[in-house]
Amino acid sequence: MLIKTVMTSLFKPATQTNILLVDDTPDNLRLLAKILELQGYVVRKSLNGRMALQAASRETPDLILLDINMPDINGYEVCQQLKILETTRNIPIIFISALDSISDKIRAFEMGGQDYIAKPFQELEVLARIKNQLLIQQQHHRLEQEIQQRLRAEAQVKLINQNLEQQIQLRTQQLQQSLFFEATLKRISDKVRDTLNQHQILQTAVEEQGCFIPQDEVVCQYHEREIFEQ
Repeated sequence: MLIKTVMTSLFKPATQTNILLVDDTPDNLRLLAKILELQGYVVRKSLNGRMALQAASRETPDLILLDINMPDINGYEVCQQLKILETTRNIPIIFISALDSISDKIRAFEMGGQDYIAKPFQELEVLARIKNQLLIQQQHHRLEQEIQQRLRAEAQVKLINQNLEQQIQLRTQQLQQSLFFEATLKRISDKVRDTLNQHQILQTAVEEQGCFIPQDEVVCQYHEREIFEQ
């Protein structure tokens, strides 16, 4: 029961599923269209290969039922051309033909067909094969979406890690500067702790802190020292 529920949830509603029928026999088109429309599918019909190519390019169907023996462009050629185009190459194609030899079926699969139904066909078989291909197609689409979502998530994690690394490097640099500054202050303290000579204190502080104090501040301190000496 659980498996059936999951499989049902994967199906796009029939009313949103577009199926293109291609057959040069009007009676076959009408019969197939009636079978599919009773199931709620949106059906479009083409009487030859050229019309089928134009219809598929104009509005990409979810699935194509394709006859083989047709004038001008046969089903094999139609399938081959659809598989060349970027916009139509992933459309599942089910061949439906009176040709029932093994060689015909093998060629159909070699041209890119996903399934093969021999005429005269049975209604239940047609519906079962259509549902199977639609399920495979939708599973493929879902897998592609999951892959894209995972790639986006991995890219976001990578960006976050890069930002963290930059913050760590910046913080490490700040800590190193702080430690260096503290060490400098300690050297100043060690040099002047035994003297109360303010002239020497100021001179030592300026020498030790030259890498931290901007040039204008050094000049200012120098002037202050001159004033102090006077």
